[in-house]
Amino acid sequence: MRLIILSTLLFFFITPIYTQEGSKIDLKNVDVATNRLPTIILFGGEYTIRDRDKFLKSLLKSQFYRSDLKILINLQEFISKREFSFKHEGAVKININSRKLQNQNRYNSQLQSSVYVSSFLRKVKSVRIDSSLERRALKNEINFIQKQIDSLDLTIGYDSINFQLKDSKIFKKLYKKQNQKIRKLENTSVIEINIFTD
Repeated sequence: MRLIILSTLLFFFITPIYTQEGSKIDLKNVDVATNRLPTIILFGGEYTIRDRDKFLKSLLKSQFYRSDLKILINLQEFISKREFSFKHEGAVKININSRKLQNQNRYNSQLQSSVYVSSFLRKVKSVRIDSSLERRALKNEINFIQKQIDSLDLTIGYDSINFQLKDSKIFKKLYKKQNQKIRKLENTSVIEINIFTD
């Protein structure tokens, strides 16, 4: 019996144990009391943001629909820990649980906005920042119109455009339509911020 126990113990001490080391995650910037990682999904990539709640608080209380809005977020890649800043100028769209937040709301009102914001931040599970779907659709439409213009039989010189008479009306119509789409694109918000609480 002693021989069996001794041989078993020797087996465990002599046999090398192989383990697979996974990705190391630095949790220094995590507030354990919140029970959540302060992450943001930005255009499909996952990043840590130390002051996520502070960022959301200032965003919700701001006039986020104004064209002169400026946003600066200091980010760190979740695994590589590479640091960089995300800058944005212009209006943003905010969706909370897939519902658009109105320009005037209880978070940016004068009365009790801080109470509403603080209560809301405790419920936030994830934040996603993506380019606006409307903006993508407009870009696709502009590119499609450009392909139609390119398919016309025309010659573009330094200071003139020559085309056959039959293409004249088509070109003018497409050119006007494309310029309308470009102006609309310029006035459409660049990013959409999606906040989820469940």
